[in-house]
Amino acid sequence: MVEIGRIMLDTGWLAARSTEVEVNGVELTTTHPPTQPESPWMEAVVPGTVLGTLVKNKLVPDPFYGLENESIIDIADSGREHYTFWFFTTFDCKLSNNQHVDLNFRAINYSAEVYLNGHKEVLPKGMFRRHSTDITNILHPDGQNLLAVLVYPPDHPGRIPPQGGQGGDHEIGKDVAAQYVEGWDWMTPIRDRNTGIWDEVSITVTGLYFYKPNLWWPNGMGKQHLYNVEITVDVQGYGESDTWSHHFGFRKIESHIDSATGGRLFKVNGQPIFIRGGNWILSDGLLRLSKERYKTDIRFHADMNFNMMRCWGGGLAERPEFYHYCDLYGLLVWQEFWITGDCDGRGDPVSNPNGPLDHELFLLCARDTIKLLRNHPSLALWVGGNEQVPPPDINAALKNDLQLHPYFMKSNDSDTSAITPVLKDPSQYLDGTRVYIQGSIWDGFADGKGDFTDGPYEIQNPEDFFKHDYYKYGFNPEVGNVGMPVAATIRATMPPEGWQIPLFKKLSNGYIEEVPNPIWNYHKYIPYSKPGKVHDQILSYGTPKDLDDFCLKAQLVNYVQYRALLEGWTSQMWSKYTGVLIWKTQNPWTGLRGQFYDHLHDQTAGFYGCRSAAEPIHVQLNLATYSIEVVNTTSEELSNVAIEASVWDLEGECPYYKTSEKLTVSPKKTISTFEMKYPKSKNPKPVYFLLLKLYDVSDYRIYSRNFYWLHLSGGDYKLLEPFREKRPPLKITSLTFIKGSTYEMRMHIQNTSKKPNSYTALYKNNFIRRNGSCDESDSSEPFHLLDGEKHEISLYEKIRRNFSREHSKTKVYEVNGTGKGVAFFLHFSVHASKEHKKGEDTRILPVHYSDNYFSLVPGEVMTVTISFEVPPGVTPRVTLHGWNHHGGRTIP
Repeated sequence: MVEIGRIMLDTGWLAARSTEVEVNGVELTTTHPPTQPESPWMEAVVPGTVLGTLVKNKLVPDPFYGLENESIIDIADSGREHYTFWFFTTFDCKLSNNQHVDLNFRAINYSAEVYLNGHKEVLPKGMFRRHSTDITNILHPDGQNLLAVLVYPPDHPGRIPPQGGQGGDHEIGKDVAAQYVEGWDWMTPIRDRNTGIWDEVSITVTGLYFYKPNLWWPNGMGKQHLYNVEITVDVQGYGESDTWSHHFGFRKIESHIDSATGGRLFKVNGQPIFIRGGNWILSDGLLRLSKERYKTDIRFHADMNFNMMRCWGGGLAERPEFYHYCDLYGLLVWQEFWITGDCDGRGDPVSNPNGPLDHELFLLCARDTIKLLRNHPSLALWVGGNEQVPPPDINAALKNDLQLHPYFMKSNDSDTSAITPVLKDPSQYLDGTRVYIQGSIWDGFADGKGDFTDGPYEIQNPEDFFKHDYYKYGFNPEVGNVGMPVAATIRATMPPEGWQIPLFKKLSNGYIEEVPNPIWNYHKYIPYSKPGKVHDQILSYGTPKDLDDFCLKAQLVNYVQYRALLEGWTSQMWSKYTGVLIWKTQNPWTGLRGQFYDHLHDQTAGFYGCRSAAEPIHVQLNLATYSIEVVNTTSEELSNVAIEASVWDLEGECPYYKTSEKLTVSPKKTISTFEMKYPKSKNPKPVYFLLLKLYDVSDYRIYSRNFYWLHLSGGDYKLLEPFREKRPPLKITSLTFIKGSTYEMRMHIQNTSKKPNSYTALYKNNFIRRNGSCDESDSSEPFHLLDGEKHEISLYEKIRRNFSREHSKTKVYEVNGTGKGVAFFLHFSVHASKEHKKGEDTRILPVHYSDNYFSLVPGEVMTVTISFEVPPGVTPRVTLHGWNHHGGRTIP
């Protein structure tokens, strides 16, 4: 007898091209099953895609490496038969007399024939629909079962025009499928259009036929309390028949168009929430989706202090595993359906505005998606499409299906509206708790009228983000920027000819145009200059010498750009803006634009610029006015605090020091304090550093620390080039805890070039936790009790609970220096200590850092926590690099 519940079928699959298999599905699952991976059969990736399987078996090159994608035949040239594949597996399932079994496919792209023990069923079309079939009477009595699935590609895979374009020739828009697969300005085409069994396969076995809870809060506003519901059906005389369980959270999400700003304003549990988040495409372009990768992806977004992710309409209806981690880490989700302006009404060639050919299929998939995801507390709103409204009949149907229950209808109106709820059966609503918006630039987003007033998507002058006329509208759903990864990623994902940095071509107007190599172009590189508007931001640090120098200077720019973007928006919180979503947070392939971490899961410095700017309590410099501002996005008043501002020059001296009067900051408020007047002082240095700290007056604990490198108006950062040779000494104390393959490290780094000034006690970063804000032990992992509640616990507590019986060690390491001054732009990386080939990528990824790309003024101490998993048999080593600590130093 098989236990009641769900059994995953995710191992032991074989695959073969349909034209190379000489038997049919009945024969495959009766008399002629494949028994091993021999031609034409190969080991298959399920869940996954045909192309993913071909890559795994090295029958095609890695399409994400260099220009290799160009050598893979496109479905437009091969025909659909080339990517029509059989998938085959076996499974054991022997039932008792009173049990039933369903075979479940959570998604297949695009249609399929399913054969089980000689019985055939045709699965209908649609990339985003679930399929479930009662197979009780088809199972073999001995429990040995043969399953074969013939998977067909989308009906309209389209052709890629020579000029590329957004969504190719847009034919894919005729199907209910992901539209990015024909390529975009951030991605090359996926050759098989993601044909395959791309989501989980399972069988489910069934039988015959509060007190006041804690609330779930978004990241930065409180804890993500989760509970578990379990429903069991017992049949008298037979026992347990079926069981179902699901985590859920108690919270209320509302939104309305704010009268002051015109932007959409979100409330959670009655509290306004200033949205700072990003646009999400999907985890992997070949749909190699995993819980482990999802966990890292979502935790990275929480680590950046984001509170919302937008699932873009040209990608996926994201999977429950994605939502599970958003629930755990407190990321609100904006989920779009599969409509984009590019493939559904505009573009070159102009696309069909009427959506997919089969509207009923679209609605079937949409309704099934709603049922699949609606129990997740992180799901905040449904949106019809990206920069486009669905066709009228689909839009009307979605509005009807997703109409708000009267209890939630207040969210569409002003706060003062009084609506008496009309009690109706909640089951009459497909959701009823979340607002439906017809398109991403309608109804409180961008100009609210669909006039493409999102963007821009390129390098900016950092001070412009703070100017009142930078962006006219209250909520920008897409504003983009640069995203160059570190040099090690370039070397790992491109052949040597791709390691050439751009040529810098001077134009007649005095601006510089970057000319990247062909491989960078193919990987959608976006330049760090915009001739006519923005001078090259990398060259402002001096001409780069090689790839390492270029990528390091790019990280400086990444940090400045993204910190300024978020600080500029937060500077005008509620007075002008209600939120912003950055285009985009990551790349589902080895792209070179718009990302905070690369496809290998190594963070750019922009990641940490965002992390700083989006902390719930924050001190910042307004780059347009040079006034110092304090941001409090929490629901509690911040009192008895003050600001310390210190300027440090390249010689290690402090020519400017000021502390503010005692301050009180109301909840959900940004206030302006005093002007930082050093640039107006007598003989200011052309390049200098500014350190801001917001601290508690009573005990000097620090709420926020923010470090800037600045130049005088009209200047540049070229003086930082000779500063690289001024290497201040460092003292590093490392405390390491090891449990199995899990490492937790606490690194205390002190700039010992000068004793702390006697007039301040703030040289140590003694951060405190307040309302979910981040402190020095922010890398703590959530722990789950039986009720599913997420508990944030301190590093000390975590170590005590989990590592007390395991190996731990402390080491002290001193880095000799050549002078006093700021230790600038320090960053850790983790590597494998083993024999390796020259040029081999030794990084261990992913790694979670409480901070990175940080700087220390003379006498200052920083604590950085590092957590990671190591592969079997690998000993890790931690390396420290810095602008004036180049060459890399291994920390023992």
